[in-house]
Amino acid sequence: MSQVAWLSVFADVPVDRLERAQRFWECATATSAGTPSGAHGEFVPLEPERGDRYLWLQRVERDTTGWHPDLHVRDLDRAVARARDCGARIVRAAEVLVALATPAGQPFCLVREEDPARERPPAPAWDGRRSVADQLCLDIPAGTYESETAFWRALTGGQPSTSGRPEFQRLRPPGELPVQFLLQRLGADDGGVARAHLDMSADDPAAEVARHQSLGATVVRETDGWTTLVDPVGLTYCVTHRTPS
Repeated sequence: MSQVAWLSVFADVPVDRLERAQRFWECATATSAGTPSGAHGEFVPLEPERGDRYLWLQRVERDTTGWHPDLHVRDLDRAVARARDCGARIVRAAEVLVALATPAGQPFCLVREEDPARERPPAPAWDGRRSVADQLCLDIPAGTYESETAFWRALTGGQPSTSGRPEFQRLRPPGELPVQFLLQRLGADDGGVARAHLDMSADDPAAEVARHQSLGATVVRETDGWTTLVDPVGLTYCVTHRTPS
């Protein structure tokens, strides 16, 4: 696998909800929407005050929301061949980007990386408290968990580490990337396809959750390690008790 040079996270949003999603995530992450790209202007970058962009909104022609990662690589052809050898299937191919799905059905893209170097943005501060979107949790059905985690290890070159809970493994690809992966084994009653959600770390999780509620998010579940929320357009994400780095 070509080393992952950068990692972007995309929120897939239906056309009629894009403006609401943009307003929410600009405020939630201290970013500003940049110039859209793509053949139809479907990719909207969220630009940080410092460092390089890694959060995006993608306009989609379906009614459901979701999250997917883009892995930026120097040798796109080699990376695609490796992904297919590991069990991925190609969904769509273009000159600089190939959209694929993992063996368990999680969408992702491989992108030809042309920038010589990128800078990881620092965590924004809110009244002295920091928070940052710095993890993508891959929610994997129990029946495909072992094979899917093996796929992501081979794809990224990252080594797993424990996270203190048996249903989780953390996977940090080599290099100074803005996002790490968390691999979550779902319960035995969840037989759907693999999916993903964004995680944010925060110095003060309770204050961060309250801030997101003031922006229009709804709390779905609270645990001793994280709070699950839904944004105003239906995107699921979590505020965790991890400390921003």
